[in-house]
Amino acid sequence: MTAHPQQLSQHQMTPAPASIDARVDQYVQIRDMIRDMEKKHEEAIKPYKDALEQLGSVLLNHLNTTGLESARTASGTVYRSERVSATIQDVSAFWGYVEGAKAWELIDKRANKTAVTDYVKNNGTAPPGVNYNVSHIVGVRRA
Repeated sequence: MTAHPQQLSQHQMTPAPASIDARVDQYVQIRDMIRDMEKKHEEAIKPYKDALEQLGSVLLNHLNTTGLESARTASGTVYRSERVSATIQDVSAFWGYVEGAKAWELIDKRANKTAVTDYVKNNGTAPPGVNYNVSHIVGVRRA
């Protein structure tokens, strides 16, 4: 890489058509540098994350065996919290139940992005009550 990002002036970042290849090359190189740095960072902190996970297990086990929800110490307070996950295992069974029991509260109300995009393509506008927006970003693939 010939230039650090700080060395690229606004003029350099607005390329003439003849230099677009050079800008794409710079983009790919900087993206690769970032990816490499992030990978090295993840590798460097992995032992610490593993240690935190092990310590967390020890602390949770302490709370569970003592029947406590939290414990205050001179170093801080440890507490137990709940993380909930609900995923659909069998779509037919779930949907059949929701429809049969009219248990609509078990589902989220949101627009399906793919279906709305198709609707817009076919009708030239979004369905009533839906905000539809398309933004563009630049992407670069490696050669």
